[in-house]
Amino acid sequence: MKQKFYAVKNGRNVGIYNSWAECEKEVKDFKGAKYKSFSNEQDALEWMKGDRYQKDKIFNEEEADFIIYTDGSCLKNPGAGGWAAVIIDKKTGETEEITGGENFTTNNRMELAAALFALLHIKNNSKIVLITDSAYLRGAFTENWIKSWQKRKWKTSEYAEVKNRDLWEKLVSEVDRHKVNFQWVKGHAGNPQNERCDFLARTEAKKQKNMNEMQ
Repeated sequence: MKQKFYAVKNGRNVGIYNSWAECEKEVKDFKGAKYKSFSNEQDALEWMKGDRYQKDKIFNEEEADFIIYTDGSCLKNPGAGGWAAVIIDKKTGETEEITGGENFTTNNRMELAAALFALLHIKNNSKIVLITDSAYLRGAFTENWIKSWQKRKWKTSEYAEVKNRDLWEKLVSEVDRHKVNFQWVKGHAGNPQNERCDFLARTEAKKQKNMNEMQ
């Protein structure tokens, strides 16, 4: 049987796979999955490169310079919030944690802030796998929402102002500076680094809440 190649443009992990079994793991039960089979790898690559935010993302965790886990938390929405990122340097094996927060914010803003400050933290242009449990963050880049918002001058499909535009614009700049492969992980499902980010973000949110109460 002739070799087939399976390109996953939107799934748990973006990439090209050599068997349907591998591809199926990435797209089965994944909302909005996009994938296609090809008779040769070059055609698969060309299909993947059709999207500005996917063309440089055909790499996996082994090929990345950094693996980043991010999360945001808000005790009330809106309310005191925190964000966190766990940054793993693949070359040195070192892990670094960074956190921050705001005294009155939203959960979505904290999700975006976590990704933004993590990317800003990496000075050199790098290959990055950024893993988030936020469908809002991941979908903006993998589902072409960003591109659509920009075409409409930062308006939604209903022509309302896109929320958090200030953070989105900064994120676009950082994503363009690096090569970022956005991946999604289910929150509160036992992933150690995701759980760690959640704990750090909630701790920061509680700190912001306590500071508000002291004022």
